[in-house]
Amino acid sequence: MPSGHPNFLGFSTRGSDVQFAAMATGAARHRCRERVVALSGATGDPVALRLEMVELLRPVVGFDRWCWPVCDPASGLATTALGEHDYWAVLPRLLLLDQRLDADDALPALAAPRATGRRNPGLRFTDVLGPVGIGDELRVPLRDRHGLWGCLDLMRSSDDPPFSEDDVALLHSLSEALARVTRRGSAVGGASPPSALSAGVLVLDAELDVRAATPSARAWLGELAPPGMPFADMAAAAVVYNLAARVFARGAAGRAQEPASARVRSITGSWAVVEADDLDPFEQTVAVTIRPAFAAEILDLRLLAFDLTAREREVVALLVDGNDTRTVSDRLFLSPHTIQDHLKSIFVKTGARTRKELVATLAR
Repeated sequence: MPSGHPNFLGFSTRGSDVQFAAMATGAARHRCRERVVALSGATGDPVALRLEMVELLRPVVGFDRWCWPVCDPASGLATTALGEHDYWAVLPRLLLLDQRLDADDALPALAAPRATGRRNPGLRFTDVLGPVGIGDELRVPLRDRHGLWGCLDLMRSSDDPPFSEDDVALLHSLSEALARVTRRGSAVGGASPPSALSAGVLVLDAELDVRAATPSARAWLGELAPPGMPFADMAAAAVVYNLAARVFARGAAGRAQEPASARVRSITGSWAVVEADDLDPFEQTVAVTIRPAFAAEILDLRLLAFDLTAREREVVALLVDGNDTRTVSDRLFLSPHTIQDHLKSIFVKTGARTRKELVATLAR
């Protein structure tokens, strides 16, 4: 079982066999929807909640492989994931396709749940998933007003029936709840010490093969996946593949303005920033840097994860900088009474009881 860390990479080779019902009843779907929505508002370990949601969906929707990536909303790039699957050999190609915004089934462009398989083939299916024995894939983007927090990919084997319109409709109705628990995972355990590792660099080619890596970069990859788990090296490198794929995709499409950076938590709880850029366009190589994150780089992510409004985020940022209520009031042109009202809402959302506790939790 995975630990309580919100970015645990809990992959196995394949999910358990599933007996597909000819049709889930409307009552079963309704009960599943109610239970998943209730879980999305529960307190506790976000990883455990996500796993419980998967097990609620499994008998109603039916799937034998699944993957639940978590994204940095600032770039929409996946960093880590939970899942059960067996397509490690084609993962780099899959991630390259995920950065092709011209593909209807690619994650950055996906606006609503979409079943992609024999009845509705897309590039992910025809180029990658179909050839490894996956017959249908149901992709669910997990977005809210703050951005893209991840997605849920449910897959069936080639000898299983395709996902139905009822399956798609159920996941569409649950996308907000699934996004909520994914977002809240980024708010957990933020007061961890920074990593002692220095910045590391990897060089990847257009096929996402690692051409070279510094010792620090390899040490960072060791911190991004628990030791001893199957395919740990591949799982840890997934964020590196994603960023390199973004650089190659934006270069091919003339989208140089798209960010190729992401914030990710290690298994120790410390935060890292992963950044990518062209190294040698003629050689088609990309450099990916992994370095310790500064507190200011993580603050906005954690404030979004707590679902704070834009004004509440402004108040917290000024408090973290050491300002008192009067200064915050003056800087934001609000009355002290209004600042107190914002603080009450912030305390409810973050669970902090005092300003000191709030700042201590968020500023480290």
